[in-house]
Amino acid sequence: MFSSSQNNADFEKVDTWNEWETHDRLGFIRKVYGILAFQLCLTAGTCLIPMYIESTRPFFYSPALLITCIITTLVLVCALFCVKKLARTVPTNYILMSIFTMAEALMVAAICSRYDPMSVFTAASMTGILVTGLTVYAMTTKTDFTFLYGFGVSLVMCLLSMLLFTVFAAFQMRTMYCAFGVLLFSIYLIVDTQLIVSKYGLDNDDYILGAIILYMDIIQIFLYILQLFGNKN
Repeated sequence: MFSSSQNNADFEKVDTWNEWETHDRLGFIRKVYGILAFQLCLTAGTCLIPMYIESTRPFFYSPALLITCIITTLVLVCALFCVKKLARTVPTNYILMSIFTMAEALMVAAICSRYDPMSVFTAASMTGILVTGLTVYAMTTKTDFTFLYGFGVSLVMCLLSMLLFTVFAAFQMRTMYCAFGVLLFSIYLIVDTQLIVSKYGLDNDDYILGAIILYMDIIQIFLYILQLFGNKN
């Protein structure tokens, strides 16, 4: 009798623990997608500035802006991912994330300013549809794609090596390069989404890193689609 009541108590403790764990994970997912929404809205708003305010275009056309933004984003990404304490300490993590997002938004805006506004809106719409579909698929499928992460790193190395040749390559080669980029980061988006929604993925304290990972995937998909279908000014 004592053993039976003890087992019941143990089951209740396990159920309570599972409920707490599930609640914490849902809170983590909400934080990740809340931060991601802020990042995408900030980026979209920044991109509208050079497209509709002509006086700002010389600023966005400046090579110094692109170089500064690239260096800033690289430094902050390395700092946040290599020093986990920075990504987990409030408000330091939010401040660094905001600076990173602003630098990334300025860089994307500088690229978009060189394209026809309708091309930018078309690429953004296509990206939105693709990202929504891939996210829903990643969250609902029973197939685990996280094993592809190492394979994806190899493909990124291939993509970077191809970049050296696309500068002087023919139009067909650049088209293949951009299509490959869209495919690669679509795979990454599925893998990263599963790492976030799974309790075996990112730690609950790494919501800043989760948002940055998804944000970079989406931005890369958008930029490759823009290069594929966009018309430059």
